[in-house]
Amino acid sequence: MVVVGLLIPLVLIGAAALAASLFVRRSSLFITEEGIEIRNYPQARRLIPLARVDHFEATEPAGNFSSLRPKTGIVVLTDGSRVPVRVLAAPGAGVGIEALNRRVESLRRPT
Repeated sequence: MVVVGLLIPLVLIGAAALAASLFVRRSSLFITEEGIEIRNYPQARRLIPLARVDHFEATEPAGNFSSLRPKTGIVVLTDGSRVPVRVLAAPGAGVGIEALNRRVESLRRPT
């Protein structure tokens, strides 16, 4: 009976970790001249015009199992609002907050 009592929380934690990893894997981020296209699975795609984007920031881990959570980020808009991003990689930009911010800056510069 004690084993079952210990097994249920472990199964629930495992299921939550699996769901989080699946949602991150199916999410996407594209940075183009038109703007930033974010798809935080299972939500629909959202296009934010590049002129409204200020920069990307990393989210601070929080909670009891923060070490198990995938790394995520935030797009800070020029009006101060924040949009969560589940994936920190974009084609043509690379991986990580610094790479995403470099890509945004490179698209803003006049050619």
